[in-house]
Amino acid sequence: MKCAGIAEYQLEGELLLQHVMKISPARMFAGMNDTLEPGTEAELQRLTERRADREPLAYITGRRAFYGRELNVTPEVLIPRGETELLVDLALKWVADHPAVQADLQLADIGTGCGTLAITLAAELSRASVDAVDISPAALEVALGNAQDHGVSDRVNFFEGDLASPLKGRRYRLVLANLPYVRADSLATAQPEVRREPVLALLGGADGLDLVRRLATTLPELLDPTGSLALFEIDPLTAAGTVEILEAALPAARVTIVNDLAGLERCVTAEIG
Repeated sequence: MKCAGIAEYQLEGELLLQHVMKISPARMFAGMNDTLEPGTEAELQRLTERRADREPLAYITGRRAFYGRELNVTPEVLIPRGETELLVDLALKWVADHPAVQADLQLADIGTGCGTLAITLAAELSRASVDAVDISPAALEVALGNAQDHGVSDRVNFFEGDLASPLKGRRYRLVLANLPYVRADSLATAQPEVRREPVLALLGGADGLDLVRRLATTLPELLDPTGSLALFEIDPLTAAGTVEILEAALPAARVTIVNDLAGLERCVTAEIG
């Protein structure tokens, strides 16, 4: 994998070994001198070749960690990123700062993919009800399985449809959107692993803002006017454009850019009330 240009080849090799042997990191290091069974060695070699071909590790193992939980992923869904945990942190802080909303908290997750945000917030907020939307039936199938695995399927409702169209007539305290925001020129030069992910979950048009523009027009009817928050994950290249769109759609809202741990502009929030 080193020759294939994979920066963390040693770590990923260890993760593949743990996956094949179905063991924990501690068990792997305890058995460093153990001999691999021939079948296990062949399987490890096969998976290593897939990774060397720049297939994403998460698609090979079928799992990805997010906010302390393991989620199932398939090539039909975007792989959860650590950067997206920022949206969870911001949502949880807003709820903690507004105790009056906690008893009957309604959330919407637009573009849920494998259910990353919907399931995490349902698990973190035991009294929250979440409506999660995706246009991909295959992604929703994965998301439903993840919700069942994490014991929140009774509080997460999944809808197939375009952006917020299935949620017409409903109001929410929190609306989270990790929409396709990659610009066309950026996708063309992205890492091979990224280009193996679903284009539907990545491409946001020429400037990366096509879906943000469309969802923003629905926010006045989607957000609870007595107090609510919308959170958009962004590419730093689309930060200024996202702010402009949200300010136009929600003139009375307080629109803010939030940086991630790397200091990059990663989220735009719009708060009402």
